[in-house]
Amino acid sequence: MKDFSMLFPGRVYVGNNSLEKLSSIQIKGSRGLIITGRNFAKKSGLLDRVKKIVRKQSKEVFVFDGVEPEVSVETVDRACDLARRYRADFFIGLGGGSALDCAKAVSGIYRDHLGVKDYLDKKIPVRKDTGYLIAIPTTAGSGSEATKNAVLYYTEKRIKISLRGDSLVPSAVIIDPELTLSLPKQTTAYSGMDALTHAVESLFSRNANELTEILSMKAMTLIVDGLPKAYKNGSDGKSRYNVMLGSFTAGLAFANAGLGAAHGIGHPLGAVLNIPHGLVNAVLLPHVIEYNMSACSAQLEQIKKVTGMDLLKKIRSMNRAFGIPARISAILPRAGEKLQEILDRMDYSASMSYNPVAMDEAGVKKLLKEAL
Repeated sequence: MKDFSMLFPGRVYVGNNSLEKLSSIQIKGSRGLIITGRNFAKKSGLLDRVKKIVRKQSKEVFVFDGVEPEVSVETVDRACDLARRYRADFFIGLGGGSALDCAKAVSGIYRDHLGVKDYLDKKIPVRKDTGYLIAIPTTAGSGSEATKNAVLYYTEKRIKISLRGDSLVPSAVIIDPELTLSLPKQTTAYSGMDALTHAVESLFSRNANELTEILSMKAMTLIVDGLPKAYKNGSDGKSRYNVMLGSFTAGLAFANAGLGAAHGIGHPLGAVLNIPHGLVNAVLLPHVIEYNMSACSAQLEQIKKVTGMDLLKKIRSMNRAFGIPARISAILPRAGEKLQEILDRMDYSASMSYNPVAMDEAGVKKLLKEAL
């Protein structure tokens, strides 16, 4: 037996065309800011759909569409300035993980006239009276809609770092698989492998509990079944549904159980080498599982017994099918030259602390020599 507590979003709507449920959400506030990326939501018409639905509730709504693929602290500050100028009191994160992370960060700090670096550097806690927040993911991978973290790129330090606070968990979440039907193959693969990494690492986490283990296993089976099919045929609605539900379920699991070395190493590695987060996780995950074998072999056997799946072989097979290499050097031939810089940016207090095998610099160095 293990004592634990769980943190979940306020209200979650799951299903095809569930975007229309936005009209039934009792949004707290009168002036809102939609935070999104520069292309997809506008070009697809999704942004106009969301604005129309919200305005039918007699709400004023404005748009910040400057979120980049790895959202920076500078972008968060610009969005905060806009939120203050428009006197926004509710926020809608619309897009991939970076758009959601940006919206979460802005909702948490815009009422204070501070920059996000003040919170990160001085460890100022996020206030509890944040702006009302709705998360609408358009990719199936980050799980940000389920967590209290906003992962940001600290440009000056060249690191990825999280702004954290229980009040950053969205008040409402819309999981609409139809929003992912037009995702490119590469985005589908990278984001999906990110979600699978969340499921696997939360399952093996030192902080896992009975409930997160159930969530992790369900997420893993949904993603393993759906992702190859969604990659092969992007219009396969059932597979898109399974992957998006799996991503959200994995988000619930790791939000409460934590992650492991793939993320602990992946964040500084991705920041130093400028490689997409999902791709980094996909390459690292088999190496991390092998490194952790002494601690998780029994769980791997149980997975095989319950599902008939050799998890390590399955992950490697999926990576090959998605054109994802076994080592980082296949992406950047001279990646090994950055080993020390990656080690210097390692944080052993966050995800690394939940890894089933204790990690120190020697262990990371050994793992990276295999993965680079």
